[in-house]
Amino acid sequence: MRKVAGIVAILILGLALAGCSTLTTSGPAPLQTDVTITVLHTNDMHASGLESKTVIGYSRIAGYSNALKAEGRNVLLLDAGDTFHGQPWANLEKGAPVAKLMNAAGYDAMTTGNHDYNYGTDRLIELSKIVNFPVLAANVKRDGALIFTPYVIKDVGGVRVAIFGLATPETLYKADPAGLKGVSFDDPVATARNLIDKDLKGKYDLLICLAHLGIDGSSAVTSVSVAKACPEINLIIDGHSHSSLQQEITNNPTKVLIVQADAMGVTLGRVDVLVGADRKVLSEIPQSINLTNSPNMPSDPQVKAAADAIAKAQEPLFNAVVGQAAIDLVGKRQIVRTQETNLGRLIANGMLTTTGADVALMNGGGIRDGIPAGPITKKQVYTVLPFGNYLWTTSLTGAELKTVLENGVSKLPSEDGRYPHLAGASFTFDVSQPVGSRVTSITVGGKPYDPAATYTFCTLNFEMNGGDEYTMLKNRKYKEYGLDADSFMAYVQMLGTVTEDNIVYRK
Repeated sequence: MRKVAGIVAILILGLALAGCSTLTTSGPAPLQTDVTITVLHTNDMHASGLESKTVIGYSRIAGYSNALKAEGRNVLLLDAGDTFHGQPWANLEKGAPVAKLMNAAGYDAMTTGNHDYNYGTDRLIELSKIVNFPVLAANVKRDGALIFTPYVIKDVGGVRVAIFGLATPETLYKADPAGLKGVSFDDPVATARNLIDKDLKGKYDLLICLAHLGIDGSSAVTSVSVAKACPEINLIIDGHSHSSLQQEITNNPTKVLIVQADAMGVTLGRVDVLVGADRKVLSEIPQSINLTNSPNMPSDPQVKAAADAIAKAQEPLFNAVVGQAAIDLVGKRQIVRTQETNLGRLIANGMLTTTGADVALMNGGGIRDGIPAGPITKKQVYTVLPFGNYLWTTSLTGAELKTVLENGVSKLPSEDGRYPHLAGASFTFDVSQPVGSRVTSITVGGKPYDPAATYTFCTLNFEMNGGDEYTMLKNRKYKEYGLDADSFMAYVQMLGTVTEDNIVYRK
């Protein structure tokens, strides 16, 4: 009897252990075969979404994506931020045209870049509701609460693909601060680590991070920082530093694949990910698609028609009047590159008003046309200031300001785009003197400058990045405001009518 009871006990224990074994190995069934997922990605488009000889455009992105789908491929189309703001056709309607074309192109998800907040956080939230795909940002909060969806999990060809977004904390000083009240950015590394450990654990086969962090060494937190802390990530689609795929690979010491697709719509990134039947990632092959190596990229006719319809509908908006000019505003190339003009000073005055800086500098090369006396339209403003440059402020000593101005007059009497148009300050110079010793006097706020004093200086991001050989401005901490054209229009609207009297130096 005891022997029978023992056998029964062993059977019961065996069944119990078998039950435990079943519970510990539960999970998704193996795939029937290996699965390839083609991830297409963009970043830092800055609203450069209309196709041209150099810009791929959303119509070609859609055409390329749809061609792959027609071949039976599993395609994901993702964006890493700095998307809605930057070009006149987008800014006129505060990003809505970009949202419409991204919908038409079939995007699956995006994260937020610092420039996406330039219309204000409320407008970005509105745009996130216009797009028919999720805007992901796991570390962005307002008044302590998450603003956007932190992550999504998609079934792609039977593969569980988890995608989460991270936004750069630099947004707080690299976006117009006016629209960031109450907004905070949690540490991206800690956010990613926590998300993977708690929210995503056991729920994915392929883990993708959309990170608007970049690889710039001046940034406190980069995509590499996230990769080092989170080796489980299979793919980081990066943005912010405007890097090429090769730059990302060269500067990435981790085993996590980090990719980026340049900027301004010239490149479409592609990563072919092979997932084995056991749901493990077997390989990732990245490449860059552009109009040089793929000149025959197909253009989707429906997306192209949508873009053309937007352009036609915007004609009345471009013709909107923002103010009046009682005088001709001089922007002729030969003049603005050799001497100050009333238009250059007017633009600089607007920069000073927008930022509250002590000194503003507008480069002559950034002024591309004049404005005749009469109504000033938005189209004229965008013709004068077509590049979509942002206003940046930094701190300079008086001695450093002199170095800046010395560079500004270093090419005279030749025409050169570096020539400085100032507001808040004035200076004199002697072209007969050697380069580097031409500036003879400087006043700031109507008083002689102090070489040891510190001034808040405003110029364009182009100059601050070393453009026009303003290399002394590179790699400085800065605060970012809106576009030069927006600043100029706001200032003209404030004046109402531009006259010779109200173009005086702001002192």
